[in-house]
Amino acid sequence: MAGGLTDFAYEGLRRVVYGDGATFVPVCPTCGRFVKADATCWFKNDQLAKPNATCKRCGRVEMLFEGWV
Repeated sequence: MAGGLTDFAYEGLRRVVYGDGATFVPVCPTCGRFVKADATCWFKNDQLAKPNATCKRCGRVEMLFEGWV
């Protein structure tokens, strides 16, 4: 992960949960900054179909998928 983050680096941070229960950590997978999440996310065959957030530094990115709630 970016910047030497550990597996527990996101423990206790806010999450983005969409209506279908898809849960994401709203940080950039490249630089680790918080990102602005899209209002919706698109899945195809249980995989994220396109980027679902915008990072001020990196542009369009895929937030870290945590699972289904």
